[in-house]
Amino acid sequence: MLWPDFLKREVVMELKWLEDFLSLSNTGNFRISSERRFVSQPAFSRRIKTLENWVGAKLIDRSSQPVKLTSAGEMFKPVALEIVQLAYQLRNDIKTQVGVDEGKIRFSTVSTLSQNFMPGWLKNLQTIIETESFNVRTDFDSFEDYLDALEEGVVDFFICYDDPSGTIHYFTEKFQSHILGTETLVPVVCPDENGKPRYWLPSCKPGSRIPYVHTNSKPSLWPIQQHLETRYGGLEFVSVFEASIATALRAMVLEGYGVAWIPNSLVVSDLANGRLVRAAEVGDDIPLDIKIYRYTQNTEPRTEKFWQALLHRDASQI
Repeated sequence: MLWPDFLKREVVMELKWLEDFLSLSNTGNFRISSERRFVSQPAFSRRIKTLENWVGAKLIDRSSQPVKLTSAGEMFKPVALEIVQLAYQLRNDIKTQVGVDEGKIRFSTVSTLSQNFMPGWLKNLQTIIETESFNVRTDFDSFEDYLDALEEGVVDFFICYDDPSGTIHYFTEKFQSHILGTETLVPVVCPDENGKPRYWLPSCKPGSRIPYVHTNSKPSLWPIQQHLETRYGGLEFVSVFEASIATALRAMVLEGYGVAWIPNSLVVSDLANGRLVRAAEVGDDIPLDIKIYRYTQNTEPRTEKFWQALLHRDASQI
């Protein structure tokens, strides 16, 4: 078919935007569609607006209740529906022709867990699973992208630190979770020439500027910001370096760039030999559960077999 000009724009358009649009065109209600799409209403509204910006025209007439499609929206709807149908049909055809490696388990996680947690955890699983073939992805940009990948079948499981924002807890019917372990984030800093902390946060005066080394992941993936706001709201944490992995943060703190909260497993030897010192009391440590999530509608045998084996093993260890 001949595609309209708005589909030829050299801009990245996401399939979920089209699914959002089609849902809204059917319900005529932002709240109902956001619930069906398992996103908050503000996030759903932003995605519809982003799609409109990409198309270059208003698709939704928001002046009426229920909302209706504009003339551009009416023109766009059959094209959007065809794109969505073709995309899923193509995926199914590829799976049928190429086949999915039934022995491979596909995970997504944040970079820090991929380095410090996943290798040992996967090794310990060898006694309960039959495969030695794994795929671990860390290349998604946001918490929502990780969940989308899980829902869309791009990955089988998502492993992350417990979400302090509670976002994922609203979707208990959509995702199942299981606690795999715990980690503690420890505030550390490079010592001065006397072996003392360059910054001792509890004694810093209000308004003090603290050089801050931190992750560039969103707080829901690396929940430190919430602690800073509640415990040290009077201090100004000035970003001097950010990275996606904790090993990079550790290296910068060792060079004296500032304060960081880093997994204890990564800095325990540094604290023992004095290369790093605590920047605050033990009460400022941030304990976190490490959880694994699955999409409840993923019924592939390899996924279900792995999940049940994991639950059985952990239950037997209690």
